[in-house]
Amino acid sequence: RVCASDDCRNRVAPLFAWRWRRHTLGFVDWSLPPERVDPFLDACRLERDPLADAAVAELLRSGAMKGGGAGGLVAALEKSNGPAAKALLDFSFSPPSWVDFSRMKAGTQLGLRTPVQSALALILGSLIESYGAALGAKVLIRSGALTRQVIQRLHDTTTFVLEIAASRGPTPGTYAHRHIIRTRLIHAFVRHGMDRRGDWNPAWGQPVNQEDLAWTLLVFCHVYLRSMGRLGFALTVEEEDSIHHIYRWVGHLMGLKPELLSINRPDEIAQYAHIRRRQLHPDDDSRTLASALVNGLAMRRPFFLPAGAIATLARHVVGAELADGLALKASMPWGTVTTAVPLLSRAQRQVERVGFTQMPIELLGERVARLVYRRGFDSSV
Repeated sequence: RVCASDDCRNRVAPLFAWRWRRHTLGFVDWSLPPERVDPFLDACRLERDPLADAAVAELLRSGAMKGGGAGGLVAALEKSNGPAAKALLDFSFSPPSWVDFSRMKAGTQLGLRTPVQSALALILGSLIESYGAALGAKVLIRSGALTRQVIQRLHDTTTFVLEIAASRGPTPGTYAHRHIIRTRLIHAFVRHGMDRRGDWNPAWGQPVNQEDLAWTLLVFCHVYLRSMGRLGFALTVEEEDSIHHIYRWVGHLMGLKPELLSINRPDEIAQYAHIRRRQLHPDDDSRTLASALVNGLAMRRPFFLPAGAIATLARHVVGAELADGLALKASMPWGTVTTAVPLLSRAQRQVERVGFTQMPIELLGERVARLVYRRGFDSSV
């Protein structure tokens, strides 16, 4: 039966569109109110990553990891003849139909052209905000990440992002693709380690659970994009869409449920609002992590900024409310740093409007990024 009235069509069309999307794609409608979304996210806190957990358990039983360390994870996986290892590799080398590597090019090029702004957005935006999720911080505290080994962990994280950008799209078989698989396996090892501890509270959910993985993806994508804007680098719609598509693919490779992979930027922003509402409640563990990061970076290369300047810039990037929750205090003498970076960003955008400048900036930016991310975060210095 056809409904001819405008009022009827306005009521029925959105309902039909959502039912079609849910039926065909299996995604959550993040525009729903909290009481409709929270039961799903509560269930996600109890879900792990069965594929990676099974592969790691298989590697441990076979003894393939003896003396290999984290660096040998993917090699051990590839050498294994076990069914769980094969299943994980088959999954990782089989992109779903929605993946379009050509859409990733603009986002990767942006990251390479902005090594300074991207490093600041990643460290003082994405990482700082990730610590504000109190339940997710429990794993970081108990694994020693970014408390005992601040610079080494920063080196690993920034290299992860750099290799994704340098790949111009992490297609299967590239170094960036292997790096993502390695990170997924490390998460499985962390869960294995947490299971062996006696101080894990079941009320926190499973360690490195599906909601925490979704939050991590959001801080690397949405929070990064927002932080770039606060640092004065206005992104185009194409660049935002490209970066979102990159991290949707990364999230798939990292073992997120399809329902947690937002289909576009508006969907991602709505998802972020729900998980932020639920999880962004800093506690003492959150403040410990934030303090370790600020003090670990103080007067070190590549920025050579004192702790006061780093905290001031972090407040500007994440906002005063979260900064207060993380006990990041502004230092008035260093207030000018919050205007200097946006000036640099706007000047760069002006230069990029001149024809044939983006490619040289991209090539130079990649060289600078490798210097900053690899040598700048050298834990031996």
